[in-house]
Amino acid sequence: MNGTRKIDGLAEIAGDYDTYLVDQWGVLHNGHNAYEPAVNVISRLKDAGKSLHILSNSSRRAETTRRNMTQMGIDHSLFDSIATSGEEVWQALYKRTDEFYRNLGNSCIVFQWGKDNDFFNALNLDPTDDIEVAEFILLNGTERDKFPSYEPILCRAVERGLPMVCSNGDFVSITPEGELVQCPGVLAQRFEVLGGFVRWHGKPTAGIYNIALDDSKNRSRVLAIGDSLYHDIGGATANGVDSLFITNGIHQPELTNNMGLTNLYQHYNATPTYVSSDLRW
Repeated sequence: MNGTRKIDGLAEIAGDYDTYLVDQWGVLHNGHNAYEPAVNVISRLKDAGKSLHILSNSSRRAETTRRNMTQMGIDHSLFDSIATSGEEVWQALYKRTDEFYRNLGNSCIVFQWGKDNDFFNALNLDPTDDIEVAEFILLNGTERDKFPSYEPILCRAVERGLPMVCSNGDFVSITPEGELVQCPGVLAQRFEVLGGFVRWHGKPTAGIYNIALDDSKNRSRVLAIGDSLYHDIGGATANGVDSLFITNGIHQPELTNNMGLTNLYQHYNATPTYVSSDLRW
């Protein structure tokens, strides 16, 4: 297909795809409340026998994500699987199957939102506040008022040659009030600028797509739906699947400021297969 096709609802293209990779925040909900038209789409696709998968850059584990979806009124049983970047990191830290994780050590500086004790269950990690004894940085979250305090920790980590594991590569999220808030990916980018090494997980990297899509899936019949051009649309293209870009998400402020879609695609070097204002039937 040449260029991007605008659609008014998923019904226009639903018959062309068997498998759907669906982002959460900005597509299904706003962090607090579900988007009813989007939930209706998921129900219709499920009734039609489609294969549905959550593909999220949340640093939470899959089970925590299920609970959060239930609290927002989204039936998680509609989805065949839930793949989060947090779950991907947890599995990597638990199994230690590749050389990077085998050599990583256990003592870590942890950046996160509040407390997420579920993440550390069964992991042989030793969180510390002392950068001089830490063996790596685990980036699970950031707090907006603490960004200046991260800088000296990052600088010292680079000096000591410590790597960073990033379980949420998003750069921004959008609040229900329409405010853009910086996310962990910004801190991970800063760490790389300083000279540090980041092990990225989640979209747009291949690992999370391979979790959701086994070899039996015909990727020409897979559609990824998301509101981030870099993560959702760029990730879909890099991993061989079509994409639907939802404009009423994190890019809405840019579009409101008269940046046209073509310029937006060029800016992020990502062109979706389809575009729609929101996910509706």
